[in-house]
Amino acid sequence: MFSDLVQRPTRSAVKALASGISKLLLICSTLMVSLMASAAWQDPLNTPALQTERAHQTLLLDVVRADRRLIAVGAHGHIVYSDDDGSTWIQGRVPVSVTLTAVYFPSGDYGWAVGHDGVILNTSDGGKTWTKQFDGYMANDAIVKAASRAKERAQAQLEAAEVAGDDVAIEDAEMALETATYALQDAEYDLSTGSTKPFLDVWFYDAKRGYAVGAYGMFFHTQDGGKTWEDMSSSLPNPDRLHINSISTAGSHSLVLVGEMGMILRSDDLGGSWRQLEAPYDGSLFGLLASGSRQLLFGLRGHVFASDDAGITWTELTTGSEQSLLSGVVGNKHTLLVGNGGSVIVFDSAMTKPRSTVLEGRKAYAAVAEASDGNFVIVGEAGVKRLNAAGELIDQTISMAAGDF
Repeated sequence: MFSDLVQRPTRSAVKALASGISKLLLICSTLMVSLMASAAWQDPLNTPALQTERAHQTLLLDVVRADRRLIAVGAHGHIVYSDDDGSTWIQGRVPVSVTLTAVYFPSGDYGWAVGHDGVILNTSDGGKTWTKQFDGYMANDAIVKAASRAKERAQAQLEAAEVAGDDVAIEDAEMALETATYALQDAEYDLSTGSTKPFLDVWFYDAKRGYAVGAYGMFFHTQDGGKTWEDMSSSLPNPDRLHINSISTAGSHSLVLVGEMGMILRSDDLGGSWRQLEAPYDGSLFGLLASGSRQLLFGLRGHVFASDDAGITWTELTTGSEQSLLSGVVGNKHTLLVGNGGSVIVFDSAMTKPRSTVLEGRKAYAAVAEASDGNFVIVGEAGVKRLNAAGELIDQTISMAAGDF
């Protein structure tokens, strides 16, 4: 009887053995899939954008005009440009395949684009070819170094206050050191997680001086055309590291940052110093347009505010739209705002008398630029579209020029 038990395993033992084999096979197959995926995976920061004849029809998130040329950027590292007011587009050569969120040209030849994974690209030939200057790994490393220096300064201030025996100064220094310590811990955590934070906007004064801003309060500055980028986030009154959605001009030497939770920061010395302005709205803000003394501030759920005193006071405008407004442009005769649900708000030349329209298809549009012919080009989830000066879609074929696809 005992020998039978030894020679013939019980039904439960067989089931257990089968289960163990199945689990082993599952582990092996999972490991093989994982290894195959690892071998096939390519870092989008080191993978050039795929050349495609449909690049102008994919998700595009920003468009600007440089002299007569229009340049748009978007998903998969796509950058396209047009020399005929948006009718025909050509794809640029881009060394990355990450999503690009913003582009800016201080001149016709020199431009910068930013995007996910902390990437910053540069062109010196009007957008035909691009090079990578910066990425999220470099950004995280720079932020850790800046946070370490900030903590050292805070520690030195505390020691000096203790030597002086100034109780008030000691308390202030202890709070500053605690804040700096937390900031360093956050920076070290970000460094360990990789290049995850996106830049959301970029602005350049000339071919040398510029800023890149983004999620979690990212704020970088260059004075050498992007050869080196310095973390300047500690110079902002943004202790909660709120997302910075855009940077724009509000005068010859004035810059404005807007972001989540109604954040508005203004500098009147090209970014040398910043102060916080009282916001008329505590929701996310996506941009500011300025022309002369007039400013328009826009954000979530169709909120638009106007100011005639450099943002000291604001008046909310009735636009007829409840869709989030994501971008805008000041044209020669009209100012346009565009956003979700096909929403387009058209203002007159004085940035008054808003008129709301909804484009057919109700696609989200992320940016707008005025073409040299007086019409407008908008980009978004439907790719490139053209509008007339009244904000109406132009029924015209938009195509890619024959290229090396």
